[in-house]
Amino acid sequence: MKNKYIIFAVLMIMAIFLPSCSKTTQSPSAFDEETAEQTVTDIPYEAEYDPFEKIRQSDEKWLEYGLYAYENKKTPDLKGFFIDMSSLSYLTLYDHLFIYDEEKYVPVAEGLFAFIYEEYGAEALLDIDKRCEYKTAFLKFLGSDLEYIQTKEIETFFANMDFESNSLYKYIMSFDNVTYYFKDLDYLAIPQYHGFLYFSTTGLFEMIDYLESNELDRGLDTDRQFKYYMTFDDIGYSVTRFSSGDMYINDLYSTLHEAVHAMGIQTIDNIWLSEGICNYFGRALGFNKELTALYVQTFKMAENGSFNDLVAVDNSSAILYKKLAENYLACGGKLDSIDDFDYRLFTDLYAINELDTGSFDTVSDTFTLINNKKYTAVGGELSYEQSLSLVIYLVEKYGIEKVMDAYYSQDIISAFGKDYEELKTDWLNYLGKYELKY
Repeated sequence: MKNKYIIFAVLMIMAIFLPSCSKTTQSPSAFDEETAEQTVTDIPYEAEYDPFEKIRQSDEKWLEYGLYAYENKKTPDLKGFFIDMSSLSYLTLYDHLFIYDEEKYVPVAEGLFAFIYEEYGAEALLDIDKRCEYKTAFLKFLGSDLEYIQTKEIETFFANMDFESNSLYKYIMSFDNVTYYFKDLDYLAIPQYHGFLYFSTTGLFEMIDYLESNELDRGLDTDRQFKYYMTFDDIGYSVTRFSSGDMYINDLYSTLHEAVHAMGIQTIDNIWLSEGICNYFGRALGFNKELTALYVQTFKMAENGSFNDLVAVDNSSAILYKKLAENYLACGGKLDSIDDFDYRLFTDLYAINELDTGSFDTVSDTFTLINNKKYTAVGGELSYEQSLSLVIYLVEKYGIEKVMDAYYSQDIISAFGKDYEELKTDWLNYLGKYELKY
C-alpha cells in the first residue's frame, strides 16, 4: 500500500512540472533562426581600406603630386637625373618650388612618393624625422652616388611652412608670425635662399626668447607680425617703416637688425644708440648663425691665402678682409667653429680700420640717402660698425639694462654719468688697447 502511494505521488509531481517545462523550452530550429537573425544584424559595414587616407589630409604639395601620379600608375624615369650636387635642390620639394620650376620638381615628387611608399609604407610618407634618410636611400635606389645633405631641422621647418601666391608677390612664405614676400627668386641660388629663410627666422625666434627671458623686452612688441618685403631695389639699404613696422629688405643679413627696429627701437636723436642697439641684438649676439658662418668662412679663406691674387690687384674687399682676419687672429680670435667667433673683437677691429682709413659711410649718410634730405643727429658721424662697437663697450662697462634705460629716457648723462662726447672719448681710448699686426 505504501508503494502505491509513492508511485501516485511521483505521477502527480510529473503532471504539475512537465507542462511548465514544455512552455520554456525552445526547439533547436527556433533558436538557430533567432541567433542567425541577430548575427546578421550585428555585423558592421566595413569600408574599403584606404592606405592614403592621412596623405589626402596633408597639405604638402609634393605629396599631392606624388599621390596623383601613383594612383594613375605614372612612373617618371629619373635615372641619371641626380648627377651632381646642384641637382640635389630638386629633392627639397618645398611647396613654393613647384611654382619656381614645376617641370623638374613634379617628376621628382612622383618618383620619391612611389619609392617611399613601396619601400617603407604609407606612414613613412608623413615621417618628417626620417625624410632626409629616405631621400638619401632614394638616391641610392636611382644609382646616384650623392647623399642628401639637408638637415632634419631645416626639413621640418619647411614642411611646416604656409605658402601662398598672388599677383604682386609670387612667393609668400609664413612661419608662425613671420612672413616673407618675394616677387621672384631668380637672383638667388636655392640652397642660399633656403639657408637665409631658416637662419633668419629661427634667429629671430631665439632673439625674442633672449629678450623676454632676460626681461629686456620692456617697450618692445615681441608678439607683433613680422613682415619682410624682399625688395632688392636700387637704394641698396634695408628700411623699416615705423608707422607699420613693415620691413623692406635689400641685404639678406639685415633681417634681425630691422626686426629690432620693428619691435620698437626707432631712430631718434641719439642715432648711434638706436642703431647700435639694433646691431647689438640683431648681430653681435650671434643669433643669425648663417651670418656668423659667413664671417668665419671669409676669415679662413683670407688666412689660407685665397684672397692673395685679389689683394695683388688692389681689390678693396679682399684687402679689408685679409687685414681684418690677420688682426683678428693676432689678437687671439678663434675660427674653430661659429660658436667660437668673437663678435666683439671683430666689430672693434672693423671700427678701428674705418677710423684709421676714414673710408666709411656714416649713419647720417645712409639716412640722408634714404630720405632724400639732410639728416643730422647725435652720433650720426659714426658708421654702423662704430655704433655697434660703442654700444658693446657700454654694455660691457655699464650693463645692458643701463644701455636700454638710456635709449628709453634719452637722458645719456643720467644713465651713464657722462654725455655722448665723453663716452665716445672713453670708447676711442678703449680701442687703443689692441696690438694690431698691421
